[in-house]
Amino acid sequence: MSPLEHVLAAAKSVANTGKQPSLALIKTKLGNSIPLPILIQGLQQFKSMSPESIAQIQPPSSPLSQTDNTEESSELDKLKHDFEQLKNAYQQLSIRVTQLEADHKVQK
Repeated sequence: MSPLEHVLAAAKSVANTGKQPSLALIKTKLGNSIPLPILIQGLQQFKSMSPESIAQIQPPSSPLSQTDNTEESSELDKLKHDFEQLKNAYQQLSIRVTQLEADHKVQK
């Protein structure tokens, strides 16, 4: 299955969930394995297809989709970890600002 066919299959999958296919949703589904110009081309092609043509798009059956699922999982884990770090940093900064504001009021 060509990269363009993967993009079309991903767009169909997104559409089947009731969402409007977009570059972001397709890229999330496929990961970073497909270059942006092909993603754009595939999305444009998908949007110009008739419902009958879309119905004929086959789901991906190659190892690319399995690899992408693994990559998506590891990327998701990394994003979760990064989010937790940011959340902790935000909480620490919030506490520090509160303390500084309290100290500033005491000095007045």
